[in-house]
Amino acid sequence: MSSVNFSPTAAVRNSSRQWMEAPLRNGRKTTVSINHVSLDKFATEITQSILTNRSLQVTEWDADGWHYEGANYQKIEDDDDLHELMRMERVALYVLTLDAINFCFWPLPSESEKSDTSHANGLEYEHLATALRKVAEEDDRGMHQMDKGGDLNNANTNAIIRAASSYALSPTNLAVLTPTKLTAMLQPHFPPSSEAVRYELPNTEVRCKLLNELGNGIMQHHNGSALHMIAKANNSADVLVGIILDTFPGFRDYVDTKEWDGASSSPSCEWESAKSSSSVIHFYKRAQIAIADIWAALGRRSQSTNANLQICQFTDMELVTTFPDYRVPQILRHVDVMQYESSLANLVDGRVELEKGGVDEVSIRAGTVVAVEKIAEKVREKLEAESNCEKSQSDIRKLVEDVSAVTIDWYLWQRGEKLDRSAAQTGLREEK
Repeated sequence: MSSVNFSPTAAVRNSSRQWMEAPLRNGRKTTVSINHVSLDKFATEITQSILTNRSLQVTEWDADGWHYEGANYQKIEDDDDLHELMRMERVALYVLTLDAINFCFWPLPSESEKSDTSHANGLEYEHLATALRKVAEEDDRGMHQMDKGGDLNNANTNAIIRAASSYALSPTNLAVLTPTKLTAMLQPHFPPSSEAVRYELPNTEVRCKLLNELGNGIMQHHNGSALHMIAKANNSADVLVGIILDTFPGFRDYVDTKEWDGASSSPSCEWESAKSSSSVIHFYKRAQIAIADIWAALGRRSQSTNANLQICQFTDMELVTTFPDYRVPQILRHVDVMQYESSLANLVDGRVELEKGGVDEVSIRAGTVVAVEKIAEKVREKLEAESNCEKSQSDIRKLVEDVSAVTIDWYLWQRGEKLDRSAAQTGLREEK
C-alpha cells in the first residue's frame, strides 16, 4: 500500500499553485485571484499580534471542551506507559472517526422538503465533535480488555494496542455500524430541536459508509490499531497522510480537470493514476485535518521521552498545507486577500451552492492553499527580520517555528468563527 515517490502534501501545494498560475486549463481558468498588497498587510497584522502576545494566539485543541482526550479513562494497569498507550489509541480513533465524517453541515432541502415551514439545520462541527466525545466517554470507567504488547515503532509487530469492543469507536464497532445505529448513537447528544431549528446529522448513509470503511481499513491493513498505523509513518506527517489516503478511499479528495470537458473516460481518475496525473488537482482536506488533530491532541505538547509515546510528534508538520474548506476562504475574502470574479462573487453572496469539483470551487480551494502558504511564509520572514532587532533571538526563533500553514489555518478558522457568530460576513456553501 506504499506510495513510492508520492508526497500528498507536495501534490496539494504544487497542483494548487499550478492551477492559480496557469492562464488556461482545458479552456478554463481560475475565478479567484490573490491580492498580494492586502496579503502583505494582513501578514504584517498577524506578525504584530504574535510579537505583542508572544504567540500566534491559537486556541489549544480542546480548549473549548468539544474534543475527547480520555482524561477520565480509568487506569487498570500498573504500567503508566501502557495505560497512556491505551488512552492514545482511544483518542486517535476518536480523531479519525470525527474527521472521516467532518463535512457537509448545511445540506439544502430536497424539492419535496422545500416549503415555508422548512426547518433550518443548526448542526455545526462543534455539535458533532461534542456528541462523539460523549459517546467515547461512555466506557471510560469500565473494565477494559485490550490486546497489548510489542514495539509500536516496529511496523512488523502483530500484537499491539487495540481498543476494547466496549469502546463505541473501536474498529470492530465502526465496521458494522448502520445508519440507524449511527443516528441513535449521536442524536441524544445534539442540542434539542425547536420549531425553527433542527439539530440532525445529514447524509447518514454516506457517513456510515465512511465509518465502515475506516473500521475495516484499520482491521485489514493495520492490525486493528490506529496507533500501529500511525507508527508506520515514522514521525512523518506527510507519510501518514499518504497511508491514510492509501487505506481509506473516502479521504481521497482530488479533482480531475479532464472531467470538466468530458475528456475523462471514467467518472474519476483511478487512485494510482491520480497520484501522478498532471490533470489532477489535489486537496486532501480531511486527511490533513486528521493528521493535524492527531498532532495537536497527542504530539504537539507531549513531553514524553518514551519512543512508543512519541509516535505522534511529527517532525515535518511544516509540509502539511491549509485545509481548504469554507471558513478559511471566507476570512481571506473578508480581509481582501482573496478576490472573486463577479460571476463567482454573485453566487457566493447569493448563497448559491457551488458545483462540487467545479471551476469555482476548485479556484476557491486552490487559492486558499496558495494564499495561506504565502501568509505563513511572509509572517516567518517578518519575524526573522525582528530577530535582528531584539535581544532575545531564541524567543523569536521559537515564534518562527510555530508558524506554519497548519497554525495559520487554525488562526484563520478561529477568527472566521468569531466573525461568523457576529454576522459580520457572508456565507459560502462550498461542498454538499
